[in-house]
Amino acid sequence: MLIISLLFLGCNNAVQSNVFGYEYEDGNKVDITTGDQASLQVITDYFEGYNNKDLETVKNLEHDDFLGFAHTGQVVEGSEKHIEMSKQFLDQFPNAKWEILWSISSNINFKDKPSENWVTTCLNISFGEGENTNNYQRIFDAQIINGRIKNAYLFQRDMSDRELK
Repeated sequence: MLIISLLFLGCNNAVQSNVFGYEYEDGNKVDITTGDQASLQVITDYFEGYNNKDLETVKNLEHDDFLGFAHTGQVVEGSEKHIEMSKQFLDQFPNAKWEILWSISSNINFKDKPSENWVTTCLNISFGEGENTNNYQRIFDAQIINGRIKNAYLFQRDMSDRELK
C-alpha cells in the first residue's frame, strides 16, 4: 500500500500545472493559464497584414466594435475607424515594418464571469527614413474572441541606439 501511495504521489507531483500567473479581480487573485494556441496565429496574420499593407486582412481579424487603447491615451472605437487611421499611417510611412519578437496566449480564469483569452506580443516597429527613422518596441495586448481581436492595449518605448546596432 505504501508503494502504491508513493507512486500515486510521485505521479501527481510530476503533473505540472499550466497556471503561470495571476490577475486581480475585485481584490481576489484569479489564475492565468496557458491559452488557445490558435490565437497566436491571429496575431501573426494581423501583423503580416500590416507588413503587406493588406488592411483588408487586418480588418477581417478585428471585431466591428473593436476597441483600442493607444500608448498616447487615445481610444480608437470601431474597426472602421482603426482601419482609416491605419491607412493614413501607411500612406505617410509606406516603409513601416512590424517584427514580432515573442507572443504568449493566456486565459484569465475569472470566478464570476467567463474566461478571457488574451495574446500578449512584443514587437519592434520602424518607420520613416534616414535621420527621421523611428524605432519603437511595443507590447500589444489583445483579447481574442472567436478568432478575432475584440480589445487591444498598446504600450510603447523608444529603442536605444545600443539595441539598434
